[in-house]
Amino acid sequence: MIWVISRFIVEAYKKVSDSGKDKIVEKTGGNSSIMTIPDSGCVMENGASCLPCTPEEEKKIVTDLRNESERNLKEGNLYFVISSSWFRKWERYVGIDGDENLIGNQSSDSRHINGASSVVAERPGPIDNSDIVENGSDSDGKGNDIQLRRVLMEGQDYVLVPQGVWEKLHGWYKGGPELPRKMILQGVYHKKFDVEVYPLCLKLIDSRDESQSTIWLSRKVWLSFA
Repeated sequence: MIWVISRFIVEAYKKVSDSGKDKIVEKTGGNSSIMTIPDSGCVMENGASCLPCTPEEEKKIVTDLRNESERNLKEGNLYFVISSSWFRKWERYVGIDGDENLIGNQSSDSRHINGASSVVAERPGPIDNSDIVENGSDSDGKGNDIQLRRVLMEGQDYVLVPQGVWEKLHGWYKGGPELPRKMILQGVYHKKFDVEVYPLCLKLIDSRDESQSTIWLSRKVWLSFA
């Protein structure tokens, strides 16, 4: 059986350019509709647009992801360590002030258009965690293969961001190195969530050939053997 659709016959498709974006004009049954889509040269394989976000959009996305993470705290969640130096530059860029910033402090030299300020802050470069890792750490490494400098202070030297926030920031800015840390549940009577920034480090030496290896253990795993 052949079905004939007479009301919605597509008569023509025409592609026109407008302000760097594509418009598809579709005529159906005497009526026309226009759909604007991102330029075909700026569409990723998954269909998402690769057009850069505005500072305001970045701020909203990160704030929403942070709030979602706080509503879904559970053991095993991943957080990522980011240098406070880089993160403050990003905060200034998106216009986060001292009352709402994600790390508790902000330099007074904010240049983003915010209140009385009239100079737009520069977009930060790639994420740079080199100032919080040990010299000699492999900048291309991941996770616990890279050692954090000892005696770092949260808020002053580094910030912790949920996995979703890290993925967005890294997608926008690249850089690194990547420093994931797990959330654990601590306490006997008064339990609380804590991100294990410094897991236990064990250096093993094989007496047969003097080869060395390093393993990292969570404090919770260590206590389970005690």
